[in-house]
Amino acid sequence: MRNIFSDNIIKRFLSALTVFLMCVSLCAAPISVLAAPDDETSQSDTETTEDNGSSRNDERGTIRGKSSSSDTDSGSEDKPSATKSPKKNADNTDEDSEDKTSDENETEPSPTRDPRVDENGRPVMDANQTAVLVNATNGEVMFEQEKDKRVYPASTTKIMTALLTLEAIDRGELNLHAAFLVMPEMLVDLPADGSSMLLKEGETITVEQLLQGLMVESGNDAAQALAIIVCGDIPTFVQRMNDRAAELGMSGTHFVNAHGLHDPEHYTTAADLATLTLEAMKNNTFRELAAMPRVIIPATDKTTQRTFISTNGLLSTLKYPNYYYENAIGVKTGHTSEAGYCLVSAGQKGALEVIGVVMNGADEDDRHYDSKNLLKYALDNYKAVTAVTRGDMVSEIRVRFGSGTDHTTLSTDGDILVTIPEDANEDELSVEPRIPEYLVAPVNQGDEIGTVEVMYQGSVVGSGRLIADAGVKRHPLGFLMQFFSFLWSILFIRILIIVLIVALVLFIAYMIVNIRKNIKIAERRRRNSPSRRPPRAPRG
Repeated sequence: MRNIFSDNIIKRFLSALTVFLMCVSLCAAPISVLAAPDDETSQSDTETTEDNGSSRNDERGTIRGKSSSSDTDSGSEDKPSATKSPKKNADNTDEDSEDKTSDENETEPSPTRDPRVDENGRPVMDANQTAVLVNATNGEVMFEQEKDKRVYPASTTKIMTALLTLEAIDRGELNLHAAFLVMPEMLVDLPADGSSMLLKEGETITVEQLLQGLMVESGNDAAQALAIIVCGDIPTFVQRMNDRAAELGMSGTHFVNAHGLHDPEHYTTAADLATLTLEAMKNNTFRELAAMPRVIIPATDKTTQRTFISTNGLLSTLKYPNYYYENAIGVKTGHTSEAGYCLVSAGQKGALEVIGVVMNGADEDDRHYDSKNLLKYALDNYKAVTAVTRGDMVSEIRVRFGSGTDHTTLSTDGDILVTIPEDANEDELSVEPRIPEYLVAPVNQGDEIGTVEVMYQGSVVGSGRLIADAGVKRHPLGFLMQFFSFLWSILFIRILIIVLIVALVLFIAYMIVNIRKNIKIAERRRRNSPSRRPPRAPRG
């Protein structure tokens, strides 16, 4: 009995020991992990840091490298003929090395200067590109690179197509909301892979929707449809395009079609496109079209609803995530393999508005970042201020032969906006009128009298016209006064009059002397006459 009891105790002890050893073995693994050195954690942190650095480098690479999105302006899959030279960091060092060194020193990496701008913020472009930046306030060229070199415009041609359509509407020849049937001739000679708003033969669409498809989606079919609607046929419309270009002084431009698909005789310059855009941006409807990031064309009897996103990445992030610029207000992209990547842009900040043109870029980055840098250079470094307000008296001028007054005041016929550096003191602006010495009555209220120039540190930064604030009527004897004034202005007459006056004075003096002499002689004779002698005394 006692042996059986002892055996049970031993078995219980062994069981408890076994359970204890199992518990110890189960707990040993997490304890060893907790007690392990920090090598793995450090390695993990290093990997994370390297991953983050790689992300930063990838982001910078996206900014400086080619975008994965393809241009939809012309539908051409070909690479542009222009080759892009590689862009380097400002100090020509390896970015990965900088990140690793920064991580080892436990400091934030120093920012790398954007190689697309110089130390003054001016854009730096490849030699094959042409560009211009124009101040829309006064037409001043703020930046240029081969601005008069002949280039192919691609779909920036559609700025002229839109302008001519809107001018026809303004003249009452067309209605913005008028609907037209899409005819076969509107769709001929268009490449299947070209940019299109997907017009269908026989569908009904309005002029406004065609303009939206033209400017937002860059539809070649929309361009031809508008050309036929405005002028009846494409050749007549193209002739109007060239005539309008001549009127605007676009001497380096010649159009062959309404959409910009390549033709050796279809060319322009960056300067001419800026001139065209300055004119187009005066039209409020064009401004609205140029600034649209997206448009929805309702369903028609031939198609379902169509949604188009602007090919201009400066306007939104809907198509391209990296190009958006908050101050951009337009305008139009363009691309063919011969023209390269083109962008006519516009930006506004306060009262300052500028137009930028970048032509023949090698990729999406070229046309978008270079355009963005053009706009930023102007809007970040300059400001537009009102130097003279319409109606403010600037000067006064003398009026001759007038009735009731001998002068009138002068003011400008509109506000004068001037562009000065962002940090400039507006008190340094001065106003200098350029007016004649005097006016001759009559003067009518509103007559243009002269000009006024706004000066900043010795340079002319703005100008305007001066008009008369009030009229001045002619004096009743004004004609005679003016006639004698005219005679006096002739040198010979003036000398003759002076001679006559001198002669008259001498004659009068001579007469006075003779009169006085005769008076004396007469007086002497009177004294010596017998009647004046005293009577003699009688003799006796």
